[in-house]
Amino acid sequence: MFQIDIKTVFLTYIIINIINVILICALYLQVRKKYPRTLTILLSFVMSATGNVLLLFRDFLIEWIPILIGNTLVISSTVVLLIGFEQFTNKKGTQVQNYLLIFIFFLVHSYFTFIKPDLSIRNLDISIFYLLISAQIGWLMLVRVPKKNREITRGVGIVFCLLFVVQSARLFVIIFHEQQIDSYFNLDNSEGFFLLSYEFILIVMTYTISLMYNKRLIIDVKEQEKINTRLYAENLQLELNLKNKELSQKALNIASMKEFNKNILSEIKDDISGIENSNIQKTIKKLTNISQKEKIWQEFDDRFKEANSEFYKKILADYSNLSTNQIRVAYLIRQNHTTKEIAEILQRSPKTIENSRSRLRKEMNLQQEANLAKFLRSIK
Repeated sequence: MFQIDIKTVFLTYIIINIINVILICALYLQVRKKYPRTLTILLSFVMSATGNVLLLFRDFLIEWIPILIGNTLVISSTVVLLIGFEQFTNKKGTQVQNYLLIFIFFLVHSYFTFIKPDLSIRNLDISIFYLLISAQIGWLMLVRVPKKNREITRGVGIVFCLLFVVQSARLFVIIFHEQQIDSYFNLDNSEGFFLLSYEFILIVMTYTISLMYNKRLIIDVKEQEKINTRLYAENLQLELNLKNKELSQKALNIASMKEFNKNILSEIKDDISGIENSNIQKTIKKLTNISQKEKIWQEFDDRFKEANSEFYKKILADYSNLSTNQIRVAYLIRQNHTTKEIAEILQRSPKTIENSRSRLRKEMNLQQEANLAKFLRSIK
């Protein structure tokens, strides 16, 4: 049967680790401003690569350094990765049980390295730890995250479910396929197949993590565009409402002043009706003609109909009994003018405006507690 060289496969596994560190580092540099906690995920990959490099050079180092330090770094990197994913998904959880697992792992590894050396137990220890952490990450990415975000995290979750299956298979092989070998690099083909599986999983993991961030960026950009569009529309509407209010008040003030002037002119004409002065009569005639020609109220009504065509059509269709003056009052109420302001604009007494409000309520069948201005703004 074809024999897999574990050391060669492990070397390629280290190279993939280093390449993935570079890729995750590039990802971090791209997204660090928006997602600064991506540094935690990068740290996890660096820890894993460092630990595996130590394991590769186990024959050239004091034995306990690669076995204890290297393996502890590798398994601890998975806890750091879990923390990074929790930060990404905003689903922070307690890590006390995982810190305890690391401590137990270290004790078991120490015992079966120095007191009773046993490679199979050490591998069993690693597989159990991976099994527990991969289950937590899979659960986080597929279940704990809100449904609306699972489309983003599903890929990573599936990868860790696959890792869970592979570790389960490795656990089964370790328990039921005893090997009396002291060196990891002398293990049989089964460990070689598992190493190749880890290489595949590591490559897919890096890809799905990058894809997860890209999806998140796209969604965030779209959401920001929606927010910007909404804010722009709201600001535009506020600006238009302000201009509309200013122009309406200015037009109404001018109209009221013209009407007031017209009344004064009428009174002056009555007072000097017996005076025979051609110049005075000509001046009064000019002023009267100006007041009649400008037709300010008509111009305002035309402008009002144009700027609020839907409101005007709706209010005429639903409340055909309203007079022109009542429609003006309704429009000014809709524009958030107070009773006092409306009275000043229309040159009426506040009492008259209050009566108009009451008639509007009655015409529109509004209860006493109902907000008239809010109701009028709802008419579109």
